[in-house]
Amino acid sequence: MNNVIETADTWVDKVNAQDVEGVLEVSDPNIELIGPRGAGFGHDLLVQWMENTGVNLHTITRYADDHRVVYEQEAVWENQDGHVIVYTFMEIKDGKVIRIERFDNSDDAFSTSGLNEENKVA
Repeated sequence: MNNVIETADTWVDKVNAQDVEGVLEVSDPNIELIGPRGAGFGHDLLVQWMENTGVNLHTITRYADDHRVVYEQEAVWENQDGHVIVYTFMEIKDGKVIRIERFDNSDDAFSTSGLNEENKVA
């Protein structure tokens, strides 16, 4: 489980640093991205998302098992006042993020991911 958390933490750190190459290194070439504006696959979409979003994520709570994480995060977008609490679900395989999905509440994130409060990482 530590490798899954390490991969997810690295992905978040690279996003916060706007390190596109770094994010691509820990993302599967066919990564699935699902968010409020729809879904898609691949590095090209991930690069476009990074260039357009300017998001900074501060992880509050981690939930994890052997290949999935849900992170409760404070999200701040570039050029916007305030912050929002989001729940980020990542599925990880062989040290790469293969799927990422954003949720506005924990119930939806847990329902999709199969994780729950018992998976909270101390």
